[in-house]
Amino acid sequence: MQVSQRLAGTHPDKLLDTLQRHIDDGHEQSSLQAIPDLQMDYPQFHNELEQLKAKLSDKLLDGVKVLDKKQAQIFRCVNCGGGLSRQSLETRHVVCQYCGCDAEHPAADLDLRRWNQALDLESNFTIGDFFTYKDQRWQAVGVQLFSGRVREYDTEDNEWESNFCRYTNWWMLNERREVAWLIDDGSRRYWSQKYIPMEPELPDSHNKNFEHGQWKLEFAAGEFSYQPSPDERHNSAENTRSKKLKTTADSKQRFYTSVESRLDQNGEVREIEFFKSAPIPHEDMVKGLGKDSALNDIGRWRKTMRVLMVAFPLLAAMALYLNRGGDKITELVPLASGDQAVQMQQFNISEAGRMLNLKGSINGIQNNSWFGVDVSLLNSDDQPVYGKYLEFWHETGHDSDGAWSERDTSADWYIRVDEPDTYRVMVAADPASTTPDADFRLTIEPNRISVTPFIVGAAIAFLFIALSRSKASSVGSGASSIAVKVRPRTSGKPTAKS
Repeated sequence: MQVSQRLAGTHPDKLLDTLQRHIDDGHEQSSLQAIPDLQMDYPQFHNELEQLKAKLSDKLLDGVKVLDKKQAQIFRCVNCGGGLSRQSLETRHVVCQYCGCDAEHPAADLDLRRWNQALDLESNFTIGDFFTYKDQRWQAVGVQLFSGRVREYDTEDNEWESNFCRYTNWWMLNERREVAWLIDDGSRRYWSQKYIPMEPELPDSHNKNFEHGQWKLEFAAGEFSYQPSPDERHNSAENTRSKKLKTTADSKQRFYTSVESRLDQNGEVREIEFFKSAPIPHEDMVKGLGKDSALNDIGRWRKTMRVLMVAFPLLAAMALYLNRGGDKITELVPLASGDQAVQMQQFNISEAGRMLNLKGSINGIQNNSWFGVDVSLLNSDDQPVYGKYLEFWHETGHDSDGAWSERDTSADWYIRVDEPDTYRVMVAADPASTTPDADFRLTIEPNRISVTPFIVGAAIAFLFIALSRSKASSVGSGASSIAVKVRPRTSGKPTAKS
């Protein structure tokens, strides 16, 4: 929040002390910006505020940031005394970022309106800040805020759509005094430069290959090659597809091309200019702004994402590996007490130490009886390597609570097979069983671990991949945002003729 907003509604007895505290806390530029409004709202302190303004102006004049002091003109705004610069050879007009007036002409002498919005001098990116693009250093020397409507053709619905949009246009200057524009449309950033097309195209308003915009200038501050005005209107047409330009320098890079028409007060075209624009990735924006901490955050999130992207297939591979080999065998055999042992299906074990999961169950057991089953595992030499006795039972009765019934008709256990071989299972009913016959079902399968932890782990990994991707994009988008921040001036009293 800027000083002018913090001081809004301050009691007169506390105004000067509060303002001085903000100055002592390092908010010198915002304090200087607030003084013209404070002089209007608190006329009884006009002289004291004027003295503070003079001190701040002297101090800030020495701190004006420029590309090259030898080639820059540093001067005071004739209206508020703020320290400003003129660096571009093409500059024709300078709007003071402190008071919003024409910086080189007294507001009372010319028919020049003061901009009724003030630039946030403590924002993420502002006039005087530097930006590195393709290893070249640029400085923001001016800024404009445009709003309007954009028409584009929806190929799915086969109709034109119109949306309200706003974008920030930073005027950038390098040490060779070349001018370019850094644009923020709210979600993406672009680097834009003028160019002369080999085949100029002036699309009409019904050309479906272009987005057609009608723009109004809301705010301007800094130095410009023309005189911006609050009633300024622009029309634009931007090609919806990027393309390579037919020039040697741009032969490898793709650009979005556009044509912009500046209109006069009667709505007639005053000037036509062609631009080529290239999108700037979030990471390049953060790097260009010199935000190392944000760049490190993006790097950490992307590193996390890469690690998780490796972990994701590893979890799947591990689950497959641990559950590899062997088929599930299920067989149902009728057993009768006193009969000989029955051989069940053979199966192969290909590796030593293999764990098997065996599940046995019985059907047809009578009430209040039991049925015993001997299970033996034999190798290819008909030598028993494992044996287990299973007893199944079913009991019923009555007590004070009524009839009851209990049973145990299934068993689940594991065995370890030490040697690779071909094995077979022999089962036989216990002759002493009180149920004469029953159906015995046996299932044999490799000891497969539950895939649920792997599914959960994979799901968590996937969520973290999405989160990391989103977080990296969010950090990059937030840190690379250069949308201009403005606020209404606290005083409604104009300092210039309208």
